[in-house]
Amino acid sequence: MERTNTIAMCYGPLDLRIEELPIKPPAPGEIQVGVKVALTCGTDVKIYRRGYPFLTPPFPLGHEFAGIISDVGRGMDRDLIGKRVVTSNGAGCMTCFYCVRGLDNLCEGLEENFDDFTQMGGGFAQYINVKAPIVRQNMRILPDNMSFEQAAMLEPVSVALHGINMADIKTGDTVAIIGAGPMGLLKTQLAKLKGAKVIVIEKNEDRLKEAGKKGADILLNPDDLDIISEVHRLANDGRGPDQVIEAVGHPTTWELAIDLVRKGGTVVEYGGCPSDTNIVVDTKRLHYDEIIVKGSYSTTAHETEAAFNLLTTGAILAEDYISGSYPLEQTKDAIEAHMNQEGIKFAIKPI
Repeated sequence: MERTNTIAMCYGPLDLRIEELPIKPPAPGEIQVGVKVALTCGTDVKIYRRGYPFLTPPFPLGHEFAGIISDVGRGMDRDLIGKRVVTSNGAGCMTCFYCVRGLDNLCEGLEENFDDFTQMGGGFAQYINVKAPIVRQNMRILPDNMSFEQAAMLEPVSVALHGINMADIKTGDTVAIIGAGPMGLLKTQLAKLKGAKVIVIEKNEDRLKEAGKKGADILLNPDDLDIISEVHRLANDGRGPDQVIEAVGHPTTWELAIDLVRKGGTVVEYGGCPSDTNIVVDTKRLHYDEIIVKGSYSTTAHETEAAFNLLTTGAILAEDYISGSYPLEQTKDAIEAHMNQEGIKFAIKPI
């Protein structure tokens, strides 16, 4: 008898439906996870609002999840069934030009075979089959004292950590973070763990207060002041921050990040902008001021391991980021609550 799976499917912008669909047994090398907790994410919100270029509707949503292995594919140890686990939502081929250089987030195999290496959705469901490369590289069995909520933070923490590592923060540096959404808040906390002085720039006063709770030293609302002059005044005796991390995803804030950083400083453009957008860069800043501008995309297997260590030690706590929970049938409500900034992240609990 064919098993069914209750799952949230996206049919187009703002069109999310809860359906009963067949679920296949896991393929060779795969695991099937009974989802206990899945978390909303800014990427889910963007996909819900405008679609995703690599996905053709209808497609499932949800990529931050943890649960219990309910079945395994051929070649997998059946003793894994019943284990509490978390995985990332992607993996590299580990053999291409970029993977062998530790840049598995830029994997050429992923570009050519997106569906084989990426788990973009399916976490907002009762069950999900996790792809074999992800199982091999990025599956973690949970310690007994680790909650499913804590484990489900693995993917966002690893992605935030990748951006922090790109910034190359040294103890005592001054870092400005533009945006205090979930990722900006995680980057704030991680920058503090690096020993930095952190300035957070955010228009939403509730989110600005959250940044203070995460350790930000200075909180600035750009609607209240000349943000460039003020940030320069507060950092390195008027020179500007050592690093600026953009965590909004808009061309204007990408350009602002470049305007804020000191000479010789580093800008990390993390927030994903809409397709076909561009920014204007003053060539003097790049040439004479020797600023470094980097993109930050996804994460690596090494950073996934590091994120798991941060979560198992309690350096980052899920309770500081999860603002509420919803049953699977109310996934649309949870995503819209996230979209409307009614909290930081929300937990979906299918089972």
